[in-house]
Amino acid sequence: MRNNLSVKIQPSKIYLGISIAVYLLGIFSAWYYFYSLWLSLAVSIALCFWLVYFLPRFLWLTHPNSIVEISLNMDKLMVTKNNFATQQYSTFHLEFQSRFLVIIRIGKESVVIFKDALAPASLSKINKYFNAHS
Repeated sequence: MRNNLSVKIQPSKIYLGISIAVYLLGIFSAWYYFYSLWLSLAVSIALCFWLVYFLPRFLWLTHPNSIVEISLNMDKLMVTKNNFATQQYSTFHLEFQSRFLVIIRIGKESVVIFKDALAPASLSKINKYFNAHS
């Protein structure tokens, strides 16, 4: 088993679908449960501003602090962000793993990686890496 593993992260279609579904649920509940037209309109406008801000910056990884590459080593994890800043962490652990999702805890932050955000078979490589080194 290799001691080094480096993966590039791309925008996830699963995360996009979940975010759009939550957004539509918020719009539906604003118009269905609020009995005031002005309150429904205010909540809808706020959700639209959130969508315009959230989608490009966080879902398509254009935010400067978005993580675009992770390199795992035996005792350290190196994170490369969109602004080309790299950080190295010596304390990290796998918080959750499945066939579709991996969550890595880095200090107080969590890095969520969906299966379709990686190259084919990269998520299984991450799962095998953590299973071999835990």
